[in-house]
Amino acid sequence: MRAGNTEFELKEGKVYIMGVVNITPDSFSDGGQYNSPERMLKHAEELIRAGADIIDIGAESTRPGAEPMSSSEEAEKIHSAVSIMRKYFDLPVSVDSYRSSTIRAALDAGADIINDVWGLRYGELNGEDDDMAGVAAEYGVPVVITHNGAHGPAEDITGLVMEELEKSVELALSAGVRGENIILDPGIGFHKTREENLKLLKELPRLKECGYPLLLGASRKSVIGDTLHLPVDQREEATLVTTILAAEAGFDFVRVHDVEKNRRALDMFRAVKGA
Repeated sequence: MRAGNTEFELKEGKVYIMGVVNITPDSFSDGGQYNSPERMLKHAEELIRAGADIIDIGAESTRPGAEPMSSSEEAEKIHSAVSIMRKYFDLPVSVDSYRSSTIRAALDAGADIINDVWGLRYGELNGEDDDMAGVAAEYGVPVVITHNGAHGPAEDITGLVMEELEKSVELALSAGVRGENIILDPGIGFHKTREENLKLLKELPRLKECGYPLLLGASRKSVIGDTLHLPVDQREEATLVTTILAAEAGFDFVRVHDVEKNRRALDMFRAVKGA
Protein backbone atom coordinates (compact mmCIF):
# COMPACT_ATOMS: atom_id res chain seq x y z
CA MET A 1 0.00 0.00 0.00
CA ARG A 2 1.37 3.37 -1.03
CA ALA A 3 0.59 6.70 0.66
CA GLY A 4 2.40 9.76 -0.63
CA ASN A 5 6.07 8.87 -0.98
CA THR A 6 5.86 5.96 1.44
CA GLU A 7 5.32 2.29 0.63
CA PHE A 8 3.75 0.39 3.53
CA GLU A 9 4.79 -3.24 3.57
CA LEU A 10 1.80 -5.07 5.00
CA LYS A 11 3.05 -8.31 6.48
CA GLU A 12 2.57 -10.41 9.58
CA GLY A 13 4.18 -8.86 12.67
CA LYS A 14 4.64 -5.37 11.21
CA VAL A 15 2.52 -2.65 12.83
CA TYR A 16 2.71 0.96 11.67
CA ILE A 17 1.97 3.81 14.07
CA MET A 18 -0.36 6.68 13.26
CA GLY A 19 0.39 9.57 15.62
CA VAL A 20 -2.46 11.92 16.52
CA VAL A 21 -2.30 15.71 16.14
CA ASN A 22 -5.57 17.32 17.18
CA ILE A 23 -5.94 20.95 16.13
CA THR A 24 -9.40 21.17 17.64
CA PRO A 25 -9.95 23.25 20.79
CA ASP A 26 -12.09 20.53 22.43
CA SER A 27 -10.65 17.09 21.69
CA PHE A 28 -11.35 14.60 24.49
CA SER A 29 -7.64 13.88 24.90
CA ASP A 30 -5.61 16.99 24.14
CA GLY A 31 -8.01 19.69 23.01
CA GLY A 32 -6.42 23.11 22.53
CA GLN A 33 -2.83 22.00 23.09
CA TYR A 34 -1.89 22.08 19.41
CA ASN A 35 -4.37 24.62 18.09
CA SER A 36 -1.70 26.87 16.56
CA PRO A 37 0.76 26.30 13.68
CA GLU A 38 3.80 26.49 15.96
CA ARG A 39 2.48 24.02 18.54
CA MET A 40 1.14 21.70 15.83
CA LEU A 41 4.52 21.54 14.07
CA LYS A 42 6.41 21.04 17.32
CA HIS A 43 4.12 18.19 18.33
CA ALA A 44 4.31 16.57 14.89
CA GLU A 45 8.10 16.74 15.03
CA GLU A 46 8.05 15.08 18.45
CA LEU A 47 5.80 12.28 17.17
CA ILE A 48 8.01 11.69 14.14
CA ARG A 49 11.14 11.62 16.28
CA ALA A 50 9.40 9.10 18.57
CA GLY A 51 8.72 6.78 15.64
CA ALA A 52 5.40 7.75 14.03
CA ASP A 53 4.91 6.38 10.53
CA ILE A 54 1.87 8.58 9.78
CA ILE A 55 0.61 11.86 11.20
CA ASP A 56 -3.17 12.03 11.60
CA ILE A 57 -4.69 15.53 11.75
CA GLY A 58 -8.19 16.26 13.03
CA ALA A 59 -9.94 19.61 13.36
CA GLU A 60 -13.30 18.53 14.81
CA SER A 61 -13.60 16.49 17.98
CA THR A 62 -15.45 13.17 17.68
CA ARG A 63 -15.98 12.83 21.42
CA PRO A 64 -19.62 12.41 22.57
CA GLY A 65 -21.30 15.79 23.07
CA ALA A 66 -18.61 17.75 21.24
CA GLU A 67 -19.63 21.07 19.70
CA PRO A 68 -19.99 20.56 15.93
CA MET A 69 -17.87 22.67 13.60
CA SER A 70 -19.18 24.12 10.34
CA SER A 71 -17.95 22.37 7.21
CA SER A 72 -16.36 25.56 5.85
CA GLU A 73 -14.49 26.21 9.11
CA GLU A 74 -13.23 22.64 9.31
CA ALA A 75 -12.13 22.64 5.65
CA GLU A 76 -10.27 25.93 6.12
CA LYS A 77 -8.48 24.75 9.27
CA ILE A 78 -7.52 21.42 7.73
CA HIS A 79 -6.31 22.93 4.44
CA SER A 80 -4.10 25.34 6.37
CA ALA A 81 -2.76 22.64 8.71
CA VAL A 82 -1.93 20.19 5.92
CA SER A 83 -0.30 22.93 3.82
CA ILE A 84 1.97 23.81 6.74
CA MET A 85 2.80 20.16 7.44
CA ARG A 86 3.74 19.59 3.81
CA LYS A 87 6.30 22.41 3.97
CA TYR A 88 8.24 20.69 6.74
CA PHE A 89 7.61 16.93 6.66
CA ASP A 90 7.54 14.22 3.99
CA LEU A 91 5.82 11.69 6.26
CA PRO A 92 2.34 10.56 5.09
CA VAL A 93 -0.41 12.79 6.47
CA SER A 94 -3.89 11.45 7.11
CA VAL A 95 -6.92 13.61 7.80
CA ASP A 96 -9.61 12.64 10.28
CA SER A 97 -12.95 13.88 8.92
CA TYR A 98 -16.31 12.54 7.76
CA ARG A 99 -17.02 15.48 5.42
CA SER A 100 -16.02 15.11 1.79
CA SER A 101 -15.60 18.90 1.44
CA THR A 102 -12.97 18.86 4.20
CA ILE A 103 -11.22 15.84 2.73
CA ARG A 104 -11.13 17.41 -0.71
CA ALA A 105 -9.52 20.54 0.78
CA ALA A 106 -7.02 18.36 2.66
CA LEU A 107 -6.09 16.30 -0.40
CA ASP A 108 -5.68 19.44 -2.49
CA ALA A 109 -3.26 20.68 0.18
CA GLY A 110 -1.21 17.48 -0.02
CA ALA A 111 -2.78 14.99 2.42
CA ASP A 112 -2.13 11.33 1.64
CA ILE A 113 -4.75 9.30 3.54
CA ILE A 114 -8.46 9.69 4.35
CA ASN A 115 -9.47 8.70 7.88
CA ASP A 116 -13.28 8.62 7.91
CA VAL A 117 -14.85 7.81 11.28
CA TRP A 118 -18.25 7.34 9.61
CA GLY A 119 -17.03 4.67 7.20
CA LEU A 120 -18.02 6.63 4.05
CA ARG A 121 -21.66 6.50 5.21
CA TYR A 122 -22.20 9.76 7.09
CA GLY A 123 -24.41 11.18 4.37
CA GLU A 124 -26.44 7.98 4.07
CA LEU A 125 -26.90 7.48 7.82
CA ASN A 126 -27.63 11.12 8.60
CA GLY A 127 -29.74 12.10 5.63
CA GLU A 128 -27.17 14.41 4.06
CA ASP A 129 -25.72 14.67 0.57
CA ASP A 130 -22.06 13.74 0.99
CA ASP A 131 -20.06 11.66 -1.47
CA MET A 132 -16.97 10.66 0.53
CA ALA A 133 -16.59 7.42 -1.42
CA GLY A 134 -16.56 9.37 -4.68
CA VAL A 135 -13.85 11.71 -3.42
CA ALA A 136 -11.75 8.77 -2.20
CA ALA A 137 -12.04 7.17 -5.64
CA GLU A 138 -11.30 10.41 -7.47
CA TYR A 139 -8.03 11.04 -5.62
CA GLY A 140 -6.98 7.39 -5.45
CA VAL A 141 -5.58 7.54 -1.91
CA PRO A 142 -5.82 5.02 0.94
CA VAL A 143 -8.96 5.38 3.05
CA VAL A 144 -9.53 4.22 6.63
CA ILE A 145 -13.13 3.01 6.87
CA THR A 146 -14.27 3.07 10.49
CA HIS A 147 -17.37 1.34 11.85
CA ASN A 148 -19.77 3.89 13.27
CA GLY A 149 -23.52 3.78 13.59
CA ALA A 150 -26.28 3.55 16.15
CA HIS A 151 -27.62 0.08 16.82
CA GLY A 152 -29.55 -1.81 19.45
CA PRO A 153 -28.06 -4.36 21.86
CA ALA A 154 -25.82 -6.66 19.84
CA GLU A 155 -25.39 -10.26 20.92
CA ASP A 156 -22.50 -10.60 18.48
CA ILE A 157 -20.96 -7.12 18.29
CA THR A 158 -17.97 -8.31 16.28
CA GLY A 159 -20.19 -9.98 13.72
CA LEU A 160 -22.32 -6.84 13.45
CA VAL A 161 -19.26 -4.64 12.97
CA MET A 162 -17.96 -6.95 10.26
CA GLU A 163 -21.32 -6.92 8.45
CA GLU A 164 -21.55 -3.14 8.52
CA LEU A 165 -17.94 -2.68 7.47
CA GLU A 166 -18.72 -4.89 4.49
CA LYS A 167 -21.48 -2.45 3.50
CA SER A 168 -18.95 0.37 3.59
CA VAL A 169 -16.50 -1.67 1.54
CA GLU A 170 -19.18 -2.38 -1.07
CA LEU A 171 -19.97 1.34 -1.21
CA ALA A 172 -16.29 2.16 -1.67
CA LEU A 173 -15.73 -0.42 -4.40
CA SER A 174 -18.88 0.57 -6.29
CA ALA A 175 -17.68 4.20 -6.25
CA GLY A 176 -14.36 3.17 -7.78
CA VAL A 177 -12.10 2.95 -4.73
CA ARG A 178 -9.41 0.33 -5.38
CA GLY A 179 -9.41 -2.61 -3.00
CA GLU A 180 -5.72 -2.14 -2.22
CA ASN A 181 -6.52 1.34 -0.83
CA ILE A 182 -8.98 0.13 1.81
CA ILE A 183 -8.13 -0.07 5.53
CA LEU A 184 -10.75 -1.15 8.09
CA ASP A 185 -11.14 0.10 11.67
CA PRO A 186 -13.66 -1.62 14.01
CA GLY A 187 -14.47 1.73 15.61
CA ILE A 188 -13.77 1.25 19.30
CA GLY A 189 -15.90 3.77 21.23
CA PHE A 190 -18.23 4.78 18.40
CA HIS A 191 -21.85 4.05 19.41
CA LYS A 192 -20.80 1.07 21.49
CA THR A 193 -21.24 0.22 25.16
CA ARG A 194 -18.29 -0.56 27.43
CA GLU A 195 -19.17 -4.26 27.28
CA GLU A 196 -19.35 -4.20 23.48
CA ASN A 197 -16.00 -2.44 23.24
CA LEU A 198 -14.38 -4.99 25.54
CA LYS A 199 -15.88 -7.89 23.54
CA LEU A 200 -14.67 -6.32 20.29
CA LEU A 201 -11.14 -5.93 21.68
CA LYS A 202 -11.22 -9.56 22.81
CA GLU A 203 -12.28 -10.71 19.35
CA LEU A 204 -9.97 -8.55 17.22
CA PRO A 205 -8.53 -11.64 15.44
CA ARG A 206 -11.95 -12.23 13.83
CA LEU A 207 -11.57 -8.96 11.90
CA LYS A 208 -8.85 -10.61 9.76
CA GLU A 209 -11.69 -12.48 8.04
CA CYS A 210 -12.66 -9.20 6.36
CA GLY A 211 -9.65 -9.58 4.10
CA TYR A 212 -8.37 -5.99 4.29
CA PRO A 213 -5.60 -4.23 6.24
CA LEU A 214 -6.74 -3.29 9.74
CA LEU A 215 -6.26 -0.28 12.00
CA LEU A 216 -7.10 0.00 15.70
CA GLY A 217 -7.88 3.37 17.25
CA ALA A 218 -8.38 2.67 20.95
CA SER A 219 -5.90 5.15 22.43
CA ARG A 220 -7.20 6.71 25.66
CA LYS A 221 -10.78 5.85 24.72
CA SER A 222 -13.68 5.85 27.17
CA VAL A 223 -13.71 2.05 27.37
CA ILE A 224 -10.42 2.37 29.27
CA GLY A 225 -11.67 5.16 31.50
CA ASP A 226 -14.95 3.38 32.24
CA THR A 227 -13.22 0.08 32.97
CA LEU A 228 -10.41 1.39 35.15
CA HIS A 229 -12.12 4.59 36.37
CA LEU A 230 -9.29 6.74 35.10
CA PRO A 231 -9.18 10.25 33.59
CA VAL A 232 -7.87 10.71 30.06
CA ASP A 233 -4.34 11.61 31.12
CA GLN A 234 -3.93 8.33 33.04
CA ARG A 235 -4.95 5.83 30.34
CA GLU A 236 -1.61 5.23 28.63
CA GLU A 237 -0.66 1.88 30.21
CA ALA A 238 -4.05 0.46 29.23
CA THR A 239 -3.66 1.88 25.73
CA LEU A 240 -0.44 -0.14 25.42
CA VAL A 241 -2.46 -3.28 26.16
CA THR A 242 -4.83 -2.51 23.27
CA THR A 243 -1.87 -1.91 20.97
CA ILE A 244 -0.39 -5.32 21.79
CA LEU A 245 -3.82 -6.94 21.37
CA ALA A 246 -3.93 -5.39 17.89
CA ALA A 247 -0.43 -6.63 17.08
CA GLU A 248 -1.26 -10.13 18.30
CA ALA A 249 -4.42 -10.10 16.16
CA GLY A 250 -2.46 -9.22 13.04
CA PHE A 251 -3.49 -5.58 12.69
CA ASP A 252 -1.38 -3.41 10.40
CA PHE A 253 -1.83 0.04 11.99
CA VAL A 254 -2.56 1.57 15.39
CA ARG A 255 -3.66 5.17 15.95
CA VAL A 256 -2.21 6.48 19.22
CA HIS A 257 -1.42 9.66 21.13
CA ASP A 258 1.83 8.62 22.86
CA VAL A 259 3.92 7.30 19.99
CA GLU A 260 7.10 6.64 21.97
CA LYS A 261 5.54 4.31 24.54
CA ASN A 262 3.57 2.42 21.91
CA ARG A 263 6.62 2.08 19.67
CA ARG A 264 8.60 0.60 22.56
CA ALA A 265 5.78 -1.83 23.35
CA LEU A 266 5.63 -2.95 19.71
CA ASP A 267 9.41 -3.30 19.52
CA MET A 268 9.32 -5.57 22.58
CA PHE A 269 6.44 -7.55 21.12
CA ARG A 270 8.40 -8.15 17.91
CA ALA A 271 11.51 -9.11 19.85
CA VAL A 272 9.60 -11.76 21.80
CA LYS A 273 7.87 -13.05 18.68
CA GLY A 274 11.16 -13.28 16.84
CA ALA A 275 13.11 -14.93 19.65
